[in-house]
Amino acid sequence: MTDAEARWRLAFQASGDGVWDWDIRTDRVVFSDGLMRMLGYEAGEPWDSLRDWSDRVHPDDLPVAMAAVQAHLDGGTPTYVNEHRLKCADGRWKWILDRGVVTTRDAEGRPLRMIGSHTDISAIREARDVVERERKLLFTVLEHAPLGIGVTPLDGDEAIYVNGRFDEICGIPRGSITSLAQSFAVVHADPAEREAAERRIRSDIEANPLAPHRWADMPFTMANGERRWVTTQRIPLPEHGLVLWTLENVTAEHAAAETLRRQAHEVSERNRELLQFNRAAIDRELRMIELKQEVNHLLARLGEPPRYDVTE
Repeated sequence: MTDAEARWRLAFQASGDGVWDWDIRTDRVVFSDGLMRMLGYEAGEPWDSLRDWSDRVHPDDLPVAMAAVQAHLDGGTPTYVNEHRLKCADGRWKWILDRGVVTTRDAEGRPLRMIGSHTDISAIREARDVVERERKLLFTVLEHAPLGIGVTPLDGDEAIYVNGRFDEICGIPRGSITSLAQSFAVVHADPAEREAAERRIRSDIEANPLAPHRWADMPFTMANGERRWVTTQRIPLPEHGLVLWTLENVTAEHAAAETLRRQAHEVSERNRELLQFNRAAIDRELRMIELKQEVNHLLARLGEPPRYDVTE
């Protein structure tokens, strides 16, 4: 073993759970006792070739692992690095970080010897898988949320994330929003309307940039002329350097409220007209009573009996 090979072997022994040493010319591989124990095998079991390793690599992982080995043998990569599952003696699978390097080549550059290590990263992969599942769950929830949701930096308006509902409310193709300024230009086709909305939002934010803000029933006119009303919320997340935005389409609620206001006004007008009519009717009734009383007085002066009963 050359000094360089010895140094590589020591380095891999220090960094991994087990070391392997592959004589590429004879295809003989020496697997360390630590590597064997890591997989639940007894030291000295017949593991002595690349085939003994490849037969235990998970079928889904083997093509990529072999491609990585070949790429390094061909000189395409400075080192060999691959993550794959290896079958343990009890049939379980362990995630392994496999690293290695060709330590010797012949005069024509053909690889002669390769040394490497196996590190058990099952716990890391399991934690990574949990994070990935939670990430997918979170994005699934966000994509199916009834509210439009967007995320921007605390000190900028770049659209870090925008869900499908946000795009839908704005009436633009999925994924086309790149910034708040752009979304404002889309949903406020009328420049005067856009300026008024921006001024309203900007003044509130400048007054208290770290406080949550809510702007209800904000109108906007789309480029196609459609009129909508939305309620927008801005929720700063300073500990993460982010701002959460929500967008709710309240056009239907706004229309319903307008209908109720109109109906209430119509009822009020009818009540006023009815009251005026009743007052006029009462006035007419009182006048008839007065006229009947006057007739009765005239008849009494003529010595005639009264014609009308006005005692009620």
